[in-house]
Order: sequence, then structure tokens, then C-alpha cells
Amino acid sequence: MPSAKRERQRAAREVRTAQIAAAKRRSKRLKWGAIAVIVAAAIVGISILNSHGAKTSTATAHHRSSLCPPVKGSATRRTSFASPPPMCISPSSSYQAVFTTDLGSFTVALDAQQAPRTVNNFVFLARNQFYNGTIFHRVIPGFVVQGGDPTGTGTGGPGYSFDGRYVGPGTPSKSGCAAPSVVTHPYKLGYVAMANSGSRCTDGSQFFIVVGSQGESLPNQYTIFGKVTSGMSVVEKIAANGSLSGTPTIVHRILKVVIEKV
Repeated sequence: MPSAKRERQRAAREVRTAQIAAAKRRSKRLKWGAIAVIVAAAIVGISILNSHGAKTSTATAHHRSSLCPPVKGSATRRTSFASPPPMCISPSSSYQAVFTTDLGSFTVALDAQQAPRTVNNFVFLARNQFYNGTIFHRVIPGFVVQGGDPTGTGTGGPGYSFDGRYVGPGTPSKSGCAAPSVVTHPYKLGYVAMANSGSRCTDGSQFFIVVGSQGESLPNQYTIFGKVTSGMSVVEKIAANGSLSGTPTIVHRILKVVIEKV
């Protein structure tokens, strides 16, 4: 009997040992299963965050690009905007504007590297057909030929103003109007610059072309963004029909402006 009793006790111990081992195995499986679930959830969460971030970035870029007119120009003309344009050009690229007027054509090489904000603004407006049909409203022989006002009065603009300052060779234009430019950049015959009301913060759409010595002596407060490279004789014909008061004796018109990447 004692032997049978011991045998039953031994068997009972073995059963308990097996039960404890099985319980440990189940606990271990549950633990690793929980860790796997947590890791999987973390991976999914990271993927969702990355996907959301990518979608947000893509959406922002898409929204910005959607505000830029097509490279070949907008199908419809726009002359009023709520705010300055986003950056639609590549400042490291070269652009030129081909002006077709009632007296012929002339070409302006745009200086995107030295005046990226201003060139971007001009390209944006030109591609929106902003300048098409506008007149040279202020023309003074020996001084400047000025245009870019959709109203033709000298007081109109695109509906916004911006700071298109020229801050020197190799340095992009910056925003902010408190500090004046310290760089002296002389105006020369054929140079194209932004017209404003006394501050670069009031740059908009109007521009002028220097056509004589009086224009070359202008103070350094107008952002130069290009130069006439061909067709200067057309500009001079427009200037010849100006007056000392600035009111042209014969009004000449911009038929269209086409932007070309060169």
C-alpha cells in the first residue's frame, strides 16, 4: 500500500508539473503575441503618419503649383489677384520675355538669379496674359518708357504689392522693407526695372525701360530684373512718341508678352 500511495503522489506531482509547464508556455505565447501586436500597430501607425505627411506635402505642393499658370500661358486673361504669386520659376534657369507691340517686337533677358522674386512675379503675370492689350502709359524721351498698368492710368496694378528688391550679385532678393538696399546698381540703356511709389514694398506689375541718360541717373530704389537684348529700336520708336509730361502723343500698346525658357 505505501508503495501504491507513493506512486499516486508521484503521478500527481508529474501532472502538476506538466500543468505548470503548459501554463508557462501559454503565458509566453500570449506575451510574444501581445508584443507582435504592439509592434505591428506601431509599424502601421508610422506608415499612416508617413503616408499622411507625404499626402500633406504633396497636397501643399499641388496647391502651390495649381496657382501657377501653365508654362505655355493661361487660356484666359487675369488682371487681379488676392496675393503675390508662389514661386513658379526656377531661379537657376534662364528666361526671356518677347514683347509684341503695335510697332514691332523686342526681347528682354530676365535676370532670375539676381532678382528671382521680381522675375517670378513678371513671369506669373505674363503667363496669365496680364500685360496683353495694355498700353505704355508713361513715355518720356531720354528717360523711360513705362507700362504694366491694366487700367492705363498709371495707378493700377495686380491687386497686391510685394518687395522685389535687388540685394547684390549672388544674393537672392529677400522680403522685408525696413532696411534699404545698400548695393549701388546703376541703370543703363535698355535696363528693365520695376516702377513703384517710392518703396520696393510697393512693387506690383508696372515696369519701365531706360531709354536715355536721365533714366540712367535714377536713384537706387527700383529693382532691375532684365535688359532689352534685341529690338531696342522698337523701344526707341515708342519713346519718340512721348512727351516731357509723360503723356504719350501717340499711344502704343503691348499686344502680348510670351515667356521663353532659354
